[in-house]
Amino acid sequence: MLSNALTSISDTIKKVIASTICKKEFFVINCAITTEGTNRSDARRFGRRIMTHTLSYYVFMSHRYVELDLLRTLAIAMMVTYHGAYDLSQFYGWNIHVFEGGWRLLWQSTVTLFLLLVGCSFAISWNRHGEKHGDASFRFRYRKYLLRGIGVIACGMLVSAVTFMIDPETYVRFGILHVIGVSILLLPFFAFLKEGNVLIGMLVISLMKIIPDATTDTSLLLPIGIMPSGFASVDYIPLIPWFGVVLIGYAIGEALYVRRKTGALFTFNFPLFTALVLPGRNALLIYLLHQPILLGILGIFGFFGIL
Repeated sequence: MLSNALTSISDTIKKVIASTICKKEFFVINCAITTEGTNRSDARRFGRRIMTHTLSYYVFMSHRYVELDLLRTLAIAMMVTYHGAYDLSQFYGWNIHVFEGGWRLLWQSTVTLFLLLVGCSFAISWNRHGEKHGDASFRFRYRKYLLRGIGVIACGMLVSAVTFMIDPETYVRFGILHVIGVSILLLPFFAFLKEGNVLIGMLVISLMKIIPDATTDTSLLLPIGIMPSGFASVDYIPLIPWFGVVLIGYAIGEALYVRRKTGALFTFNFPLFTALVLPGRNALLIYLLHQPILLGILGIFGFFGIL
């Protein structure tokens, strides 16, 4: 009876999957989770096999590029490592110089990787949206990214509000979410340049040599990198030079994915990647929650005298 029950469960799962994916993909999963008649009697092993291959479909058969999600997961790990060191330095008195040396290099590398992925992913998304709505006007296509950009900026403003309540002197005024949101609003106007965006990106980065000499009495120019005297912030990532990094990322996405049209650059067949891509697909949520979680964990350790 157990064997018959497992066979029935298998058939039900196959029907559900088959209703949402194409025949070719269904054939792969059908072969992967087959019960081989009535020879399988270990229910737990069968359940693990069902879960593994269902997750494998989610990871490897969706319309995403696994290598990009893995790189986002790497960027998240780098971000959490840096912010963990920052919290230990600022709140627990650890002698960690997070604004210089290797720690500063880690911060710069993390931001660079995140923004390259923003540009690369946007190139893929913009191209797919154009193929789906080939006859649509620019205004129609832009609407999707207008809403997306505003949503990310709103998340950035939430971070600004929370950090302002913690420290009004150094709160986040234009951080990583702000620059990503504004970049999403700007990128459609640069899409026609395709791989040529690498040159525009380098030009934007080169403007950084001019900006440090500029001064102002207002905070309104902070988004482009012109700071008033005495300005301080725990997270400041202006459009100059960082929008240039996004544009270079767009050029990379155009060259490697849009123009090639051959799918993912790499093939991953290891079960470990099934779990590793999940943080990369939820990067915004993790960004918003990781600091409260980190501070909570450190607070518990501090309460018990571990730190």
